Amino acid sequence: MGFGVSKDVIEEIRSRCDIVDLIGSFVPLKRSGTNTYKGLCPFHQEKTPSFHVDASRQMYHCFGCGKGGDVFRFYMDKENVGFSDALHMLASRVGVVIPENSGENSDPAEGRRRADARERLYRVNEDFCCFFERTLLGNPDSPPTQYLIKRGIPRDVAEKFRIGAAPDAWTACLEYGLSLGYTEEELVTSGIVRRKEETGRLFDHFKGRLTFAITNEQGRVVGFSARSLEAKPPAGKYINTPESPVFKKGNLLYALPLARKMMVEKNMAILCEGQLDTIAFHRAGFECAVAPQGTGFTEGQARILKRYANRIFLAFDADSAGQKAILRAVELLLPLSMEIKVIRIPGGKDPDELFRNGGPDAVAAAVDDAIPWLDVLVASLPERYDMDSPAGRGRAAGEVAGYLLKITSQVELELYIRKAATALQISEEAFWSELRRIQAGARRSDFSAVPTETAVPAPKPEKFASAPGLSAALLTLLELAISSEEAAKRLSELCSPEELGSEDTVGRALNAVIDAAQNGVHANAASLLGEMLIESPDPAVSRVLVEHREFADPEKALADSVAQLRRARSRESRAELLVRLRGTVDPAEKMAILKQISELR
Repeated sequence: MGFGVSKDVIEEIRSRCDIVDLIGSFVPLKRSGTNTYKGLCPFHQEKTPSFHVDASRQMYHCFGCGKGGDVFRFYMDKENVGFSDALHMLASRVGVVIPENSGENSDPAEGRRRADARERLYRVNEDFCCFFERTLLGNPDSPPTQYLIKRGIPRDVAEKFRIGAAPDAWTACLEYGLSLGYTEEELVTSGIVRRKEETGRLFDHFKGRLTFAITNEQGRVVGFSARSLEAKPPAGKYINTPESPVFKKGNLLYALPLARKMMVEKNMAILCEGQLDTIAFHRAGFECAVAPQGTGFTEGQARILKRYANRIFLAFDADSAGQKAILRAVELLLPLSMEIKVIRIPGGKDPDELFRNGGPDAVAAAVDDAIPWLDVLVASLPERYDMDSPAGRGRAAGEVAGYLLKITSQVELELYIRKAATALQISEEAFWSELRRIQAGARRSDFSAVPTETAVPAPKPEKFASAPGLSAALLTLLELAISSEEAAKRLSELCSPEELGSEDTVGRALNAVIDAAQNGVHANAASLLGEMLIESPDPAVSRVLVEHREFADPEKALADSVAQLRRARSRESRAELLVRLRGTVDPAEKMAILKQISELR
């Protein structure tokens, strides 16, 4: 769960991040008892507060929507990020430096050294981001400033997206970085300065260029994309920060921290080709737009988008390179079961030009008119195949089938096959055959979604509903075990771990609390359950953690719940035995099962 981060570091972040302060920064909370706070749930619309925060156990639970857990679970749900990102975001919030490779078997000193080096790189990038912003602002007649004016980007937008300009000098950044106390090697590693291989001479990487700050998912500046304002720049129109310990191009999306909120709210993301197109969509009201770094969209970036939205709109250029980029992105997005549409800009313009000429309404109309990705693929087929010949149409069907092989959902696959067959004017049966032919040729063992004429679905194991009273008994025992170390130890004597169960979160939580009591760390039981809820959210467990139910006679409640648990387990076992009895024809096995049923009675 810690992704290489030691438990000590995780616990330090948790201890520094008070849950009341954290959640109170998102929604107003009012005290509702000694250690309890209430407020309107930040995860669903409600008029009466049903969201409870327990300060003593550092847990929250909404009695309306059921969300609950600790500070990490809250940040994961609120920011719609994974545990690793939540960990780093909260670490930054409370001032904890996470050592690199800080697992149990790593060298702490080496991990701290790497962490300090990474932190220095973050500081280099932040300092130069401010330096570039000041350079842009302080030179109103410079080419970068005039370029922004020409593109219609006002000052407030430039400030929001942290656009700047590098001085038009070969060593201005080098000298400024050294004056701040950074070493030459730090400036080279960050990409602010480059070293000429032949002579070893140091020079500014972004000399005279317009700079766009690139931030990671936590909102920290990790590098820059810089645009040349020369007619034919020798190093290319755009250059980026080279790969570094903090700048991993394939895992970064431009403007993601600014786009994340609307992505979740609208369940949509717009993927553009570059920074200016992204900014244009934001200015038009579509603040869910992002762009990959460089020309290639990666699987890592696709998975990042999937965390925030299930609908993605591709807004690439209409030229051949843009069309190829669309289809490459489609290949990466299809396995993630995302709804993919393509935004076509009228007249072959790019989104930035469309916004400047037509304003927000023109951009909104282009988004509304977006078409499914399959339509784009089918429309491009005549450029590569003779659709009037059987062989050409067959090869075209093979190309489409190659994309559909990426789909993992059976329902989606069948619907796409229906559409593709209609578009290609062939039968669905013929298309299924083509899919199987390609699948067999590629020897793909994982394409189980394609059915065959004789395929018979594998029988699914029968699931049993929980026996009456089982859940109630387990929850009462969990409440008792959390509130009392003595009760937890007593329960370990009365019930085996198997009897308490490991098939659901409540059973695992109960066994975890008992283990904590036996190992002398019962005081950490709530934190242990918070860790469980990070990986396996369960409303029943988070509710127990904030409810603090009082028992008039805890000993009697414990005995009654154990008895109820055993009766429920007996009924559960009997139901399973009856199913086995109905499914066997072996007389000896039947007699053995009947004997077991009799013993249960």
